[in-house]
Amino acid sequence: MKLPGIFVAGLFLAHSALAGVNAFDYRLGATSVSEDQYRIVIHAQPAIAVDILPGGRSWPALSLDEAGRIYAGGTVIDSATGRVVSRADAALALPHGVEVAVLDERYRFRRGGKECRLSPRQLHLDAKKSALDALKDANLVLASASGTLLVLVTRFGADGAVADYLVERIDIARCRVVAPQRLGNPDLLVELARSERGGWWIAGSVEQTLLRSRDGRHWRKVSLPAGLSSLVSAHVTNEREIWLAAALPQGDGPSPHLLVYSDDGGKRWRNLKANDPLLARLPAAWLEGQKRRTP
Repeated sequence: MKLPGIFVAGLFLAHSALAGVNAFDYRLGATSVSEDQYRIVIHAQPAIAVDILPGGRSWPALSLDEAGRIYAGGTVIDSATGRVVSRADAALALPHGVEVAVLDERYRFRRGGKECRLSPRQLHLDAKKSALDALKDANLVLASASGTLLVLVTRFGADGAVADYLVERIDIARCRVVAPQRLGNPDLLVELARSERGGWWIAGSVEQTLLRSRDGRHWRKVSLPAGLSSLVSAHVTNEREIWLAAALPQGDGPSPHLLVYSDDGGKRWRNLKANDPLLARLPAAWLEGQKRRTP
């Protein structure tokens, strides 16, 4: 799989890519990042640029692990130094040593010397769409743990509308899909993620949905605050601490794009305005939170 939309270049090229375009700057660890409506430039050594697709998705996928390392496509960056740690040009790198590539319309999963190839059909994906397009369109969303790889699969009906969602566990060593979990169609699901102490979660952006699971099999819904709109991302730090990034009512604070926090598992919520002391505790692994740390 040759991943379009990501390139490695000198800082001159990275700055040139932003010429004439309004951008905002933030930091991931000690590494500076510039972002506009078209791309994200990570000022690493060398610099990395990732495209922003219609709808706001980055391609290739951009994420952080709990140590704050940056995963941009197949490139892993130490955010503390800005240096590239590893690079796999033909794959997507995930935390915990997982690599995913598309070869001959099959997904190749690798970890710890083990390799598995599965077709879109085996993952219950729409056969009308290419394997690469399913990744780009986030019809296949991946999240990894030390011993587990989960995928969130979007399935479509004959009319092209979303029919339902599946959560599937990929057993790379045995090369099989284990016990798919049918979620139905609870919302427009936009995120599958995990933290070491918080377990797994799935976020939905239309009905403002947050589903949590300890084992990746059994999911429960968390009550979210009233007035929330367009949930973009969540981060579950542990059993009690939950962070949300969403659009809020225009009259609620100086910006409609603030963060929301709960320290009791979602019973009570606090809208975090600019300069709130809690912003210093934003999880290093939460990309959306780190972006919104800067007013």
